[in-house]
Amino acid sequence: MLKYWEDNPEPKATDSEIAFIETRIGSKLSRPYIEFITKYGSVIFGRDSERRCFFDYVITFPNRMEIHEGDIAFLREPMRLLQAYENLITPEYEGDEHKPCFPSNYLPVGSDSSQGQILLELGEHAGRVWYWLERDWAWGTEDNTWLGFIADDFYGFINKLRS
Repeated sequence: MLKYWEDNPEPKATDSEIAFIETRIGSKLSRPYIEFITKYGSVIFGRDSERRCFFDYVITFPNRMEIHEGDIAFLREPMRLLQAYENLITPEYEGDEHKPCFPSNYLPVGSDSSQGQILLELGEHAGRVWYWLERDWAWGTEDNTWLGFIADDFYGFINKLRS
């Protein structure tokens, strides 16, 4: 996977882009995520010879835990990351039943092969990686009430990817 990314480079985040993101979101990005996007960039997953793009995530309900499989298609370029964050968090009008899609202390750093999001937690547990499976309803309503836990940090996420 790393060799594929080195041989097929994608745009890498700059220090000024990282600073701009942190200013806009009002929070520091985690060191593992910064190191990854400045070294490898906004990569595409599943194009390496082993096609690694799948991961397990855990949903913790009050009475049980479930393990499911998700996938990642790509990481967002820095400015598109901010655009996605604002689009997924900000209601379009008062009473918008579809936004926010997830809590505002999660940053959508990547996307799965559909509309699901790979989220980087901000705040107290900054850097943890979560999965939001696309839902039609605003966060906390109908069936949009959970996030799937993937890893404690971005390195853990990358290391969990499998064919």
